[in-house]
Amino acid sequence: MFHPTADIETGVTIGLRTRIWARSHLRRGASVGDDCIIGENVLIDLDVQVGSRCKIQNNALLYYGAVLDDEVFIGPGVCLTNDRYPPSGGAGRVAQGRR
Repeated sequence: MFHPTADIETGVTIGLRTRIWARSHLRRGASVGDDCIIGENVLIDLDVQVGSRCKIQNNALLYYGAVLDDEVFIGPGVCLTNDRYPPSGGAGRVAQGRR
């Protein structure tokens, strides 16, 4: 079942019995396995691979390069980014918490 407002681009592979809810966007080359639930307003970017029996809750963002094994749960609002070295102005330093 795909909600009529879901945007599923050409070249997306979707497994059997997978449900996709309102305003979700699956980009070309994405692959979603069987028996998955994709919540509302989810982005599954170019070439992202989602295994079978996964649940991705509302407003999650899975960017290019993400790979999920079978039976993975992604909570609401989670962002899986593909930027291993984001420009933070700290020249690669790791932030230190206050004690």
